[in-house]
Amino acid sequence: MTGAGTLNPPPSPEAAVNTAIASTLRDHPAVVADWLRGTPKTWGFLAGRAVGSARRLLGRDLNDAERRRVWSGLWQELESLARAARR
Repeated sequence: MTGAGTLNPPPSPEAAVNTAIASTLRDHPAVVADWLRGTPKTWGFLAGRAVGSARRLLGRDLNDAERRRVWSGLWQELESLARAARR
């Protein structure tokens, strides 16, 4: 049932993690570029934004495994971007 005032159920944890990672990279291109250049503190900023985004999507705190999945997935995406930039 859809309509005004209808609440959508939260996404699955895996979907929330993937969406959070993608939106963090999309919404902060300047920080991603700084990370690629090795600027200090950029990893912490991006990791914090991604965890916060996943928390908002799920409507709750992340457990340790979910938080680690955000960090790991974000790191993998950043490393992929770094490899592409070196080509």
